[in-house]
Amino acid sequence: MKTILITNRKGGVGKTTTSVNLATNLASKGFEVLLIDLDTQGHLQIGLGIKKHFLLGIHDMLKMGKIYENGIQNTSFQTLDFIPAHVNFDISELADESAKLKRLFRKIKQKKQYDFCIIDTPPTSDVLLKNALKVSDYALIPMQCEYLSFTGVLQFLRIFYKNSISVKSNIELLGVVPTMYNKSMPEHKQILQKLELEIGKERILPFIRKDAKLSQAFIDGVSIFQSSSRSRGAIDYNNLSNEILNKIKEV
Repeated sequence: MKTILITNRKGGVGKTTTSVNLATNLASKGFEVLLIDLDTQGHLQIGLGIKKHFLLGIHDMLKMGKIYENGIQNTSFQTLDFIPAHVNFDISELADESAKLKRLFRKIKQKKQYDFCIIDTPPTSDVLLKNALKVSDYALIPMQCEYLSFTGVLQFLRIFYKNSISVKSNIELLGVVPTMYNKSMPEHKQILQKLELEIGKERILPFIRKDAKLSQAFIDGVSIFQSSSRSRGAIDYNNLSNEILNKIKEV
């Protein structure tokens, strides 16, 4: 199981939208995918169109160290499963231990063999991120194409590598995904040029253009591929998915 971490310390950059559409696109290609919501805001299930209220979620499992019965939920995609967040969970209840999720993963793998696991993290750098780093093979960082988001990514990368070393993670950075990109805006082009100078062209993944249909699909609880398969958002996320598969094959 290849585990991809979708992370950024800054909110509102398209992290959860990317998690939903990457997971559903991989599932539509026939891969068995597990999507985990580590963010206690619980927005992933909105994007998946799951209206059920979950009394228990991944945060409870981390605390107790076990997979609850029916803890892994089905979705409208036959090959996509989902572990929800606990939206009322107080993360101060979790001990500052980075191996809790790794132990859960052993139990998850006993239940079902997945090709990919996608983890959506909260916009923080706490114990949840450390746990996710410990189990993840690859990291993907969405970045809105504006200056504060750009500087935030550079700051986050330093924290990301520091935490990776502290938990002895072998995670590899797949790259940064520029989101909400508008090629007619000079600022967006300038930001991509600055990003290329800072992290290298090979670490910049295919951009996601600004598309109102992405926001509407999320509100409607469907992936962009279900609602508008020929839209800019669908084309861009499919390109991103293909690029990630190619990068993983090369490793």
